[in-house]
Amino acid sequence: MNEIDLTNNNDLKYKVYLEERSSLIDAKREGSLLFDKAILTLAAGAFGLSLTFIRQVAPNIIPETIFLLICAWTMFCISLLSTLISFLTSQVACSKQIEILETEDLDNQSNQDKKSYNKLSICTWRLNILSISTFIIGVISLAIFSIFNLLS
Repeated sequence: MNEIDLTNNNDLKYKVYLEERSSLIDAKREGSLLFDKAILTLAAGAFGLSLTFIRQVAPNIIPETIFLLICAWTMFCISLLSTLISFLTSQVACSKQIEILETEDLDNQSNQDKKSYNKLSICTWRLNILSISTFIIGVISLAIFSIFNLLS
């Protein structure tokens, strides 16, 4: 690996670029971790809150609104499961990305045009989208269910 000559302006710019890139990657990692924790906490909390709501606040449920409660519970479960699965796919995606980088680095001279991409990182992204989407649908369903049953 070539050493960076800091007396050269281009090398100094490159060093600053690498440091900034590293900071942004760390910020992205931290944001992802906070997102996952928030979804797990909120979905589990909403699920528990809905159980409490049924038992104590609205024991006489309007039969026509039960589908909203079932929808909310289903969405919260899907949100929790997709977040948990995304933890696993994220770990495997990181390992795969290391593999890709090593392969591209070793094959750099012989295969300039070949670019690999990480399917598991795409899968993790989709699981996160599924998680937030189903959480939002669950919250909306639970809110509509609660409004109907509180006003009756």
